[in-house]
Amino acid sequence: MMLERHIPLDGHETPYLYGVDCGIALAEALAARTGSADSVLLVADRKVAAHTAPLARQLSHHVKVETFGIDASETNKTMSLVQGIAESAISRGVNRSSLVIGMGGGMVGNVAGLTAALLFRGTGLIHLPTTPVAAFDSVVSVKQAVNLRGGKNLCGTYYAPSLIACDLRWLSTVPHEELFTGLSEMAKNVLAVLPGEEETLRGALSALPGERIGPLLQLFDIGVTAKEPFLRQDPRERREALIFEYGHTVGHALEFISGGSMKHGEAVAWGMLVAAEVSHSLGILGGEDLRSHYRIVDWLRLPDPRTRLGRFDRAELRAKLATDNKRGYIPCGRDEVAMVLLESLGGPLTGESGYPLVPVPQETVMAALETVTGHSWTERGGTIGEKEDARWKTSNLL
Repeated sequence: MMLERHIPLDGHETPYLYGVDCGIALAEALAARTGSADSVLLVADRKVAAHTAPLARQLSHHVKVETFGIDASETNKTMSLVQGIAESAISRGVNRSSLVIGMGGGMVGNVAGLTAALLFRGTGLIHLPTTPVAAFDSVVSVKQAVNLRGGKNLCGTYYAPSLIACDLRWLSTVPHEELFTGLSEMAKNVLAVLPGEEETLRGALSALPGERIGPLLQLFDIGVTAKEPFLRQDPRERREALIFEYGHTVGHALEFISGGSMKHGEAVAWGMLVAAEVSHSLGILGGEDLRSHYRIVDWLRLPDPRTRLGRFDRAELRAKLATDNKRGYIPCGRDEVAMVLLESLGGPLTGESGYPLVPVPQETVMAALETVTGHSWTERGGTIGEKEDARWKTSNLL
């Protein structure tokens, strides 16, 4: 069965088709939307060939399919890759009536999206997300960007897809450990926007080890429901929708300097804990809400923070914080960082700009990172002490 929702993206209601084991139906729906296009450029993560091949085969009955496989990593998320895709597209006869289809995780969606925006000054774009981060968050946006040497997502534009489509069975094949950390964006939505959905999140994550499709449908709803009203008010996510940058300031810096060894979801999870510690240290966020952050993030099964975060060069982290892509939205001193902070769960701190973004001294951010790195879960989360020892556990979900 295939379902359909409509997502407000840059003034248009973009259809989002989704279901379970609906790959053939999705291919038929894609074919019906090719219109006068004589070809499609399928930009796909090589790791999802098992999903890409049958869909491309079915789609090729209706239109010529040119596939460009990529290795999806942060180090490859560059303008040179976009240029390589565009050059290959031209050499294969792709023209301005063609469609660009991105199939993979968030990195693939961004690279395909930027390629579509630049090629012939704009060709049709379709997203086929195959990871939870992409399906529930990153493709539900018009932001398309790649990295520069100075930091993450520093070069890009705004460009809306004409269609998003996902067979949730694709998401169920994501490796187990990546599945949980990849759902950090849903934890973010609960902490920053929908605190009333905490039990839904908890139930879905509890069920995931044995069942995937039902919980993924619940998580899909958390992702889309949280973003829809903000995208109607702020389609380019430059005002109220900046709330979805919660945890991303430090998260992006960690992800970037890791060279891709730390996935986006895990990095954002650590970033949310740092943001919560910053808010708490400034007397903005109460202790109970701080503990809620640790409790909810614990459900994502992160590794030990002392070994995971302690390995990063602090000077390099400071340098990447200084070039964060939110810099410039609000006035910031040379030693300040623009951050989204919470006053309470679901209650962002509003700065003088009227937006959920405030300047924070870099020293405060770094001190909060050290707090997250050095404290055991018992000291902050309050639940690990009930287990067999006091170190950060990853063997039990709840």
